[in-house]
Amino acid sequence: MNKMTPATRALSLILALTAAPASAGGLSAAVDAALSRSPLLAEARDRRAEAAAAEREASWSSLPRLSARASFMRSDDPLFAFGERLQERRVTSADFAPGLLNDPGYRSAVHGALELGVPLFTGFQLTRARRLGALAGGEAEAAGDAAAQAVSLRVTGAYLAGLLDRQLGAELDARLASAETEVESARRLKAKGLILGSDFQAALAILSGLKAWRAQVTAQAAASDAELSVLTGAPGTAPSGSLDGPLPALEDDAALVASALSGRPELRAAVLREQEAAVRRQGAAQSVLPTVDAFASVETADDGLGAAGAARLLGVRAVFPFGDPAWAARLSRARSGEAAARQARAGLEDSVRGEVLARAAAQRGALAALPDLDESLDRARRSLEEVRPLYREGRQSVMEVLRAEEGVARARQAQLEALAGARREWASARFAQGRLDRDAVAALARGLEGTR
Repeated sequence: MNKMTPATRALSLILALTAAPASAGGLSAAVDAALSRSPLLAEARDRRAEAAAAEREASWSSLPRLSARASFMRSDDPLFAFGERLQERRVTSADFAPGLLNDPGYRSAVHGALELGVPLFTGFQLTRARRLGALAGGEAEAAGDAAAQAVSLRVTGAYLAGLLDRQLGAELDARLASAETEVESARRLKAKGLILGSDFQAALAILSGLKAWRAQVTAQAAASDAELSVLTGAPGTAPSGSLDGPLPALEDDAALVASALSGRPELRAAVLREQEAAVRRQGAAQSVLPTVDAFASVETADDGLGAAGAARLLGVRAVFPFGDPAWAARLSRARSGEAAARQARAGLEDSVRGEVLARAAAQRGALAALPDLDESLDRARRSLEEVRPLYREGRQSVMEVLRAEEGVARARQAQLEALAGARREWASARFAQGRLDRDAVAALARGLEGTR
């Protein structure tokens, strides 16, 4: 019977409890759950909404704008007092009396005005604002795509790690059960003096090592489950399936690089940032252009806009920013920003090339190692089957049997790590391409079903 320490039993219980909902979805469902609650994706949606609002703001700023003004004034200035009488259109002959002109006393005035303004030419400011809004929206969309793929990659990594630990744990459980049976029989033989005590102690040491290994694997599986639960927002999330299923393959290097340069969201964002820098450079160059607007206003004093004293005014205004001493520096700064954005994009392209090729090489390396690892596991299992009868015939020691048990577990571990690694590197290569989408996750999930 398999004997476990209290700590190992506790961790096994945790895994048993958290594994219950594992069969209800698999990898695709776990990724979907993580994406549906990701704060990074929510932020990207808000950024897109912000950019769309900025674009609308620029478009609507070209529409006519109505404004109102109101003021209250009080003064004993003769010009102010006489001017108010003129504005109210109430001037009489009595108002020209020298005493009243020289000393009118305090007079109060209330003015109100409505003005309608229409921008005719803004020096292309509104055009640039609309363009920057559209570019910012594209950049936010690319950032959301990158965030979704990063979440998918993280969930995939945790899922594969948990699956590896579960399958390795199952193998260790089988090896422990078999080893403890052999150790128990050796204990009886040792009591009869039929086997050496040193061989028996060495066998116990190997058994203790297997138990410690099982405890570590149990703890690692619990850690993977905890990460999945946090990512998906569903307590008790645990992986299901098998790493022994069919493995996905990658395209050749040229196709991988071409796909990455056209599809990587970070590269799309870098191109958009370069375009934004170009728009800002154009804005700096055009900042000396005049602005022109048309306006119509009606202004009244005291009696309201419908009174006889209301004044109407129509006109066109132009502002010429002559003699701007900062223009050259502003243009130089914008040009430097555009050059920096161009270099940043080129540097990111080099980084993406290296990343996708490295991930593809790692995935192919894991696939290339699998035949030898499969053979290693097969030979380890045959060695175990051959040493057992030899031990029962007294031609091998129990220590050799437990070494064979441990050898099977080590070979299975190497095989599982290669299987998980090949899938993880495939997902990383897809991420480097910018193609770790729903279809790619579904392909991975299908590979966790069936056998190779």
